[in-house]
Amino acid sequence: MQGFLAGFCGGGLMLAVPWPGAETLPGRVALLAGCAGAGWILLLPRFRRRSPGRAWPLVGLGLLAGLFWSATAHHQALVARHGEGVAGRAGDPAPRDAVAVTARVESDPLPLRVAPGQPPALRFQARVSSSASGVSEGASLRLSWYGAESVRRGDVWRFRAVLRGPWGYANPGGFDYERWLLGAGIDATGYVRSGTLLARPPPAPIQRARDALTAMLAESGLPRRGILQALLTGWSGGIDGSHWETFRATGTVHLMVISGLHVSLAAALGLLLARWASRVCPLLPLWLDARSAGALGGAAVASAYVALAGAGVPALRALLMSVSVLAWSSWGRTGRVESGLLLALAAVLVFDPLAVHQQGFWLSFGAVFVLLMVLGGRCGRQSRVAALFRAQAALSLGLLPLLALGTGSLPWTGIPANLLAVPAMSLVVVPLTLLGGALAALSTAAAELVFRLADLTLAGVMAWLGWLARAPALHPAAPPLALLAAQLCALWWLLEPPRWHLPVLALCFALMLAHRSPRLQMGEYRVAALDVGQGTAVLVDTRGHRLLFDAGPAFPSGFETGSAVVVPSLLATGAPRLDTVILSHEDLDHVGGARYVSSVVEVGQVLSSGVRPDAGLRPETASCHGRRWRWDGVTFRVLRLPRPADASDNDRSCVLLVDDGRHRMLLAGDLSSRVEPALLRRLREAGGSLGVTLLFAPHHGSATSSSAALVRLLRPALVFVSAGRNNRFGHPHPQVVERYRRVGARLYQTGLEGALIWQSSEPERVVRWRADRAPYWRARAESNRQIMSRSAATRSSFSSLVRKLPISRSVSRQRTDTRVRYQGCSAARTQNRVK
Repeated sequence: MQGFLAGFCGGGLMLAVPWPGAETLPGRVALLAGCAGAGWILLLPRFRRRSPGRAWPLVGLGLLAGLFWSATAHHQALVARHGEGVAGRAGDPAPRDAVAVTARVESDPLPLRVAPGQPPALRFQARVSSSASGVSEGASLRLSWYGAESVRRGDVWRFRAVLRGPWGYANPGGFDYERWLLGAGIDATGYVRSGTLLARPPPAPIQRARDALTAMLAESGLPRRGILQALLTGWSGGIDGSHWETFRATGTVHLMVISGLHVSLAAALGLLLARWASRVCPLLPLWLDARSAGALGGAAVASAYVALAGAGVPALRALLMSVSVLAWSSWGRTGRVESGLLLALAAVLVFDPLAVHQQGFWLSFGAVFVLLMVLGGRCGRQSRVAALFRAQAALSLGLLPLLALGTGSLPWTGIPANLLAVPAMSLVVVPLTLLGGALAALSTAAAELVFRLADLTLAGVMAWLGWLARAPALHPAAPPLALLAAQLCALWWLLEPPRWHLPVLALCFALMLAHRSPRLQMGEYRVAALDVGQGTAVLVDTRGHRLLFDAGPAFPSGFETGSAVVVPSLLATGAPRLDTVILSHEDLDHVGGARYVSSVVEVGQVLSSGVRPDAGLRPETASCHGRRWRWDGVTFRVLRLPRPADASDNDRSCVLLVDDGRHRMLLAGDLSSRVEPALLRRLREAGGSLGVTLLFAPHHGSATSSSAALVRLLRPALVFVSAGRNNRFGHPHPQVVERYRRVGARLYQTGLEGALIWQSSEPERVVRWRADRAPYWRARAESNRQIMSRSAATRSSFSSLVRKLPISRSVSRQRTDTRVRYQGCSAARTQNRVK
């Protein structure tokens, strides 16, 4: 049985690897795995006769079964995605027509950060119950509502919303938003234009309890009541943004939200109480022994806690783990706790196969595995104090490569932070919080007193974490394979005898701190136009130097692409330093991420056309115009252009020309056609022909730039347009696109193609990160006709079989009539074209 479970888990984890291919890949894999599994079952008796007592035939059968189950779930989830979200090419109208859907709110709304004076905004998840606009019934939507009315979990609303399919930035590094949406089972995202409340059913008893606890904490006035509410009810919207930054910097986010640790504590509390009751009550052992009573009590308390916390996916996953281990122990299987962990992993993969795309899944099971290795006798006998310190060190060091792989940073302060925070939270804060929630039904005064004690303990923990958070963070530039090798070394460090600990640990850190080489020769340079939406961020590398031209946009919500895109991509493509940063002008879509970049990356100099002194950049900026330098045989010039006295901020942009003697690249910022004649004169004075190999379309391809004269004289072979997909400005303008195509230029748009990589040694080759380096879950910029034909071919081969299978919760809730949905999307697109 264990061999089959091990094979099943291995097969279920295989689709966590970002295999390249189209969205139809999981369906093909499921079909092949199903056929191979059927043949394996027929041959299994012969294998068992040839190798009696060996488990490898069952391991092979489990591997095929797990792969079939996981691939089926992934195929179903990808087919269920909203078709409009993966449509749209350059020149297509933006999908801004609202659709009418009736949906039930399935999560507690989270407040969004808005600019001062703006109406409040909420974000929540809703399940479609009916729609006349082609949106499938049962689709899961992630909606934002600016100027929202009162929204509660369980409400039924009639929304008019603009919906898009899963789509995110596609870059060499950074957070993979599309993968996260797949793991969360979200079919479409969008924003609400208007809503009508249809029904507000009376809250269930568990919801009334949550509301009462929320009101009690709000009236208490405790400074850290948001953290207590997150630990008790799972709603983290009350935690201050500065607290989140502290948790991220110290690697303690897992302690402040309901995770496997807290659910396990609740299960342990229930187990102890039930065993105590079985000893006190003389009649209870007649029906249940102490072991079974403890397992039932632990499962009951853990289930009640998860229900109170809103039954989110991480909490449900932790509940499955706890119940599986409790069930294993109730059967008397106490000899090998690893078998209980294997059973828990198999249970999670059965009920939620898409969980492999969530970082919490790997951290949860990784943390449990590390604790089993340390506390389960694998590392020798030790005192309780030594075991506590060793467990903290093992958790911090053993999971450090996994954290670096998932977040792009090394929270080296996590060891001292968790050394104090984990015992304080596990032994004091969480038990007091649970006790206060239980006492709230009996005595409000007693509950408030217990909550106050928990808040005082949190004050000490937060003071310690705040002091550690001021230390500078480390951002490793190691490639993913090196981080995976470091994770294997960390596991080896846990399993090997002590004499190997020091060299293995040194090898682990060496792999994490290594960085990849640019692999450029003298006289060559590489350009990476990052996908930052409607904005600009360009990395230019020579053999030994790095330059960043603009740093992407920032938004009133607090999100900025410096931390989300620029720094992770910088680390993924080379050394973690910048010799020069050029900020073309002051617009927020060009300088929004500059403050974060300059705060975490070593920067030699910052050049700009005039960034305000309060921009908070390090070092301070200097004028960019008229500068010239040479790096590794490549010449860099920032052209000094004569500009009118009343020139706009766009027309004062820095203009960068890069030349290796064979191929020239021109970055013109947001220049308009008013200044383009001066640019042509300056290029003629710079020597050589006016032609360029690579041109970044001025002002994102706006109609006010890229004049016919500029395009005709420069005659670029390649044109990169740094513009977001379906942006509200309509960039690039169709007339501008046509001008470039008339001179034979190949046009690429970052919002559609993802990051664009070009190298002077291969001037004809452009690497498109979305199309050429895309895993199977990433959407393509295709027309609806292509999507419909591709989906129809997939359904004819496999989807009819998939719809008959009673597969997992996360898949069954996404079951959809794809024919109606795609027809509706096609009709909506046709209507847009007519308009």
